[in-house]
Amino acid sequence: MRKIYWLTGLPCSGKSTIARELAKHLNAEVLDGDEIRTITSNDDFSKEGRAKHMRSVAAMAHILSKYTDVIVALVSPLRKVREEIKERYPNVYEIYLKCDLSVCKSRDAKGMFAKAMWGEIGDFTGVQADYEEPLNPAMIVRTDKYSPEQCVNQILTLHDSKPKALLIGRWQPLHEGHKWLVNEVQKKGHDVVLGIRHTRIDKANPYSVQERINQMREMFGKSVDYIVLPDIVGVYYGRNVGYEVEELKPPKKVASISATKIRSKIGASC
Repeated sequence: MRKIYWLTGLPCSGKSTIARELAKHLNAEVLDGDEIRTITSNDDFSKEGRAKHMRSVAAMAHILSKYTDVIVALVSPLRKVREEIKERYPNVYEIYLKCDLSVCKSRDAKGMFAKAMWGEIGDFTGVQADYEEPLNPAMIVRTDKYSPEQCVNQILTLHDSKPKALLIGRWQPLHEGHKWLVNEVQKKGHDVVLGIRHTRIDKANPYSVQERINQMREMFGKSVDYIVLPDIVGVYYGRNVGYEVEELKPPKKVASISATKIRSKIGASC
């Protein structure tokens, strides 16, 4: 699973602005709470409505995080629901964009705070409804003291920028030879990304992509990442491209493992 950067804070604290800038660095998908409300035609800002909206956005982010980093920009004022979301989805990083209420009001180009104070908008966070500050966020970012660029740079320290080693294969199914291969690359100090060839399901390739991902989780836990690739039959590269291309030669015991034989046995037992 990739990371979910959950930006929470008062209205006009800079969530959408910082989310867009952060996405440029991470190549991430942005889920903006206001935009999602427009798509779903959800105008329920009661405590119950907010809780439902937060859970819905978290579920969307979880699905997307199977394939890419996700940035959520959402007031999400309810501490209990945020804690629930973090417990349910361990890849959520709660980032509190802390900003003095007076600064938020001064930034309010749409006049939402004024409308709320005049009673034209109900249940508005920071006026009629409270914002419950995080008790244990992954990070606190003071958007009233630092520029958007400085805030983004602070958040980027959560992002693992360590170079990755890509291993491409069908992984049909995972076996001890694959485990040896991953361990060898990790011994070199590299984080591993398993590139899964998206082969169609047939006798030679009995497992779907999701089934292979589940096998990877069972064998490697969180020690590897993965991406789904087209059914690649060749890898080509130019000279001086800045990375190594290396063939790892396993010992005889590992080299003798045959995925074809394993698939045959699986087929025979079905």
